[in-house]
Amino acid sequence: MSASGVATLLTYVISHLPVPGFTPPYSIAVVRLEEGPQMLTNIVNCPQSPESLELDMRLKVIFKKASDDIWLPLFEPYPVREGVSA
Repeated sequence: MSASGVATLLTYVISHLPVPGFTPPYSIAVVRLEEGPQMLTNIVNCPQSPESLELDMRLKVIFKKASDDIWLPLFEPYPVREGVSA
């Protein structure tokens, strides 16, 4: 079964702790895919603030290359707002 890549933001926390691969601040979020499953991920390509990260907002998946063999599924606002970057 394939997934649409569209999801809804269920909950999140904004982290200010540095970790490899992520520049603070960054969000750690739980999203629900349109098909039903929930997953832990990050929200990118929008300001990392409560004003921008609204619960129930629609998101779409993008993939970030972590290594030659690993691509991370991340989510961004959908539709993407013009002129906004991570």
